[in-house]
Amino acid sequence: MSNPYQTPDPYGQGGGYGQPQQQPGYGYPQQTPPPGYQQGGYPQQQPPYQAQQPYQPYPQQPGAAAPQNQLATASVVIGFIAILLSCFYGGILGLVGLGIGIGGLNRSTKTGQGRGAAIGGIVLNTLAVLVFIAVIVFVVVAPDA
Repeated sequence: MSNPYQTPDPYGQGGGYGQPQQQPGYGYPQQTPPPGYQQGGYPQQQPPYQAQQPYQPYPQQPGAAAPQNQLATASVVIGFIAILLSCFYGGILGLVGLGIGIGGLNRSTKTGQGRGAAIGGIVLNTLAVLVFIAVIVFVVVAPDA
């Protein structure tokens, strides 16, 4: 007697209306093995892991300068100008350049660039301030002598 609620088998194993249902074998139906699989058991050996090269930044253009610490560079330039004008405006420019040089030295500790230029700017600006002080002393003291 057949089951009135039995529907056609979508997988084609029989058991439709009025057809005897085939008994499946044990386990799942056989499938083709995946590529690289040997029938004897273990998959094929993969090539050994090859480490990739570390990240390389864009190559620097020939002739292009490396990024600089602008505060340190500005301190050096102001230091030269302050020494040249030390008789007139050297004290003011020297103090401004000294502050910029200290800022450039602080920035160089963070970025690692421009430490020498910052120290050079501080030295030049300190020299300009000392020359300005010496000029003021000679101007004030010289008329009395």
